[in-house]
Amino acid sequence: MELTLGPVLFEWKREDLLRFYDEVADMDVDTVYLGELVCDKRNLGAGDITSIAQKLKAAGKKVVLSSLVVVSNEIELERTRQLVELPYPIEANDMSVLNMVDTESRELRAGPHITTYNVPSVQFLQGIGIEYVTFPVELSGESIGYNIEHTGIKGEVFAHGRVPLAFSWRCYTSKAHGLGKSDCKHDCSRDPDGMEIKSVEGEPLFTINGTTILSATTYSLIEFTDDLKSKGVQALRISPQSTGTGEVVRIFRARLEGGISAEEALDGLISLSHKIEGSGGLCNGWWLGRAGREYVSAALPAT
Repeated sequence: MELTLGPVLFEWKREDLLRFYDEVADMDVDTVYLGELVCDKRNLGAGDITSIAQKLKAAGKKVVLSSLVVVSNEIELERTRQLVELPYPIEANDMSVLNMVDTESRELRAGPHITTYNVPSVQFLQGIGIEYVTFPVELSGESIGYNIEHTGIKGEVFAHGRVPLAFSWRCYTSKAHGLGKSDCKHDCSRDPDGMEIKSVEGEPLFTINGTTILSATTYSLIEFTDDLKSKGVQALRISPQSTGTGEVVRIFRARLEGGISAEEALDGLISLSHKIEGSGGLCNGWWLGRAGREYVSAALPAT
């Protein structure tokens, strides 16, 4: 089973992003997704992406470019066109990308924000030449296994990170700072893992990140790697956070190779979360067909 590193979902300063990808070159991942999913105003241009991609390719990584999730105006459309012109496989997160790439000459993947919920939707994508999908984050393990079994699709699963729940045309972060989206002052960079939103009782509810709402807790399937393998999942995706990503990769790799038990891997991730301010704990409910914010140990019955 492969291990992949998803695109950075947050706004980090350009120098921090470049430094991060220098570190990624030494991480034990098979594929790295580059690109901007959330906002066309963020810090990496086509030149930066090309430079990073070349460095990662030289380090033995496969590079896939990820598109914006919401393409809502001509500027965002032009950014998407520039992305697909680069000579790398493309992960489409908006259906408009499917009209821009010739699948006979380029590898085109369906990202987790393309709604491959069932067999007919997967078969439709296969019919236009897509052979690889990352399933939506809210899909249960049972449904993912059924889709793979009945279509033969190569499937990837979001396995660790704050879960992107919804995308909007409006920018929540700018609004929180008294601005509109068109008046962006890059306030997202103040919160490199997003802005925490709590209930009136003080309980963490969501994370705000520009036009995105994410989970407050970190989704992790570290205890279910054997189950993922048995369902035919080809790759597990780790979503970068500003602290500890390299250690998360190390723990997942050790677990996939049998170097540590599921219990040891979970203990390692819990210990890491205690060192990260505002980590919010873990969740995994969607894999088990439960409420996404729940965490159910693999050692316990999923009642």
